[in-house]
Amino acid sequence: IIINMAVKFDEASHRYYDDKHGEFISVTTVLGKYKKPFDSALHASRVAKREGVSPEMVLEMWNIEKNKACDKGTKIHKLLEDYITVGETQDDYGWLYKSYDKGVEYNIDKFKKVHCERLLHNTDFMVAGTADLIFEHSNNEFTVGDFKTNKKFRFCSPFGERLLEPIEHLHNCEFNVYALQLSMYAYLYELSSGKKCRKLAIFYLQGDRFVTHHCNYLKSDVKNILKHLSIRLNSQNENSEVT
Repeated sequence: IIINMAVKFDEASHRYYDDKHGEFISVTTVLGKYKKPFDSALHASRVAKREGVSPEMVLEMWNIEKNKACDKGTKIHKLLEDYITVGETQDDYGWLYKSYDKGVEYNIDKFKKVHCERLLHNTDFMVAGTADLIFEHSNNEFTVGDFKTNKKFRFCSPFGERLLEPIEHLHNCEFNVYALQLSMYAYLYELSSGKKCRKLAIFYLQGDRFVTHHCNYLKSDVKNILKHLSIRLNSQNENSEVT
């Protein structure tokens, strides 16, 4: 369990909560509400027909790949957290530390401190999340960084699929979802620290090196999401009280 002030994060259940306010909604859960649900059964049937196998086999293969990707991402994050916070390294991962150092040197302006696995929350919106990296600059500004290790990294939807209202102007693709995620971290940190976001940087592990992608701070989109989410939740609460 990770604790920041009164807010706690239970990694096993992926829950953010505190004793006073109860449970917070995670940033990833919030953003998931603005993507069309993936119809796994439909797509598994389509792939199964093409490959000449059963839909159940396709679903099982997808689940295995998902677990492998999650395990890889967890390991990479832990290795880098230990390296950044206490300088601990493991044999055979020199390439990883070297690639991180190089990415930071070329893509992050001079900073005086870096927070790793920084827990962020806001009680007005009841939203919480954990930023991989927050680089503190000397002029009251900061940069948000995030490690990504997934297989796909697309800059647009190959099917032209959009995110849902109020961000339907954005394609549903990895780059835009990551930009929104980092922007929400930045907004939460601005609210809690009074500092200003300078930039957002995605460190994408491509093979054996990090490729850095800068993205715009989508502050207005984040504010619109949080406003829209509050209206939805209030409406749901009112309806539940009526029933």
